[in-house]
Amino acid sequence: MTKLFKWGFIGCGGIAESVAKELKQSDKHQIVALWNRTLSRAERFSERFGGKVYEHVTDLLNDSNVDGVYIAVTADRHAEFMKLCIAHKKTVLCEKPFTVNAKEAQEVIEYARQEGVYVSEAMWTWHNDVAKQVKDWIKEDRFGQVQDVEVSYSLPMIWNYGNPRLTSIELIGGAVMDIGVYSLRYCYELFGYPQNITCTGELKDGVDLNEEIILDYGDFKARLYVGINGSRGEHFLLFGENGTLHIKDFHMAKSASVFGKEKEIYQAEHQLLFLRQADIVTDEILSGQLESEISLGSTLDVMNMLDDCRRQLGVIYLSEKEKETK
Repeated sequence: MTKLFKWGFIGCGGIAESVAKELKQSDKHQIVALWNRTLSRAERFSERFGGKVYEHVTDLLNDSNVDGVYIAVTADRHAEFMKLCIAHKKTVLCEKPFTVNAKEAQEVIEYARQEGVYVSEAMWTWHNDVAKQVKDWIKEDRFGQVQDVEVSYSLPMIWNYGNPRLTSIELIGGAVMDIGVYSLRYCYELFGYPQNITCTGELKDGVDLNEEIILDYGDFKARLYVGINGSRGEHFLLFGENGTLHIKDFHMAKSASVFGKEKEIYQAEHQLLFLRQADIVTDEILSGQLESEISLGSTLDVMNMLDDCRRQLGVIYLSEKEKETK
């Protein structure tokens, strides 16, 4: 009989709702505890998805029914809540971006390893069948020498969604942290850490709206176009000596197309991608693993890449400024 995994949710916003909708379609998961900065939102969330609402985070973490915690608050508080979970010996799945910067990520990782607590970044893309197949193709040298890579995640988000978090320097807003993390992670997983990173972009009120990032891998370059005020769409393109790879909506892809001597379309086996992530994470936790296949080392590397991009753009978050003055 499959063990029911009981989740506590810290944060009950839009991404948490998307995850909860998929968890409810499985008999392997149950949401048993909730906390949100605004109590009324947690109460509405509970009516739809279940779970006891707690006024204080520490009360949720002291609930013995909670097997693991899913963190879906704004990134300025990720490190704080992950450290609280670790202190209470609660396993953690934390939304991206993992922390504000690499220094915070290193602190969380060291604390988790010291206390022997499972902590993972919720980078759902890399639990996905399509991303895993693409990585296998690269390992198998399916496309021969890579000649060029283009990655676009450029959408008119600030007009379509109107979420003030996207452009808030207090809440870790900006294109590179919100969606650029997917583009950087995709290239990192396929090709490793680049020899050099160049990043230029447009800022407004200290927050980046769009950027062009060039990752230099020596034999080829990956050009990344990222924007929360853009119109390029979302895709991943790889041009190799033996063929071309095209992935639409790469961060949540259901298929990938290969163009060579013959056209091939790879179709994902799993359609509920948040549930797929939860299934893998809980299997890892229940088997006694202390680290996910989404390794903490890879998470730290990508945080360093994000830091490099922000340094070149001149984006410094409010929490970082406050720490510098102390």
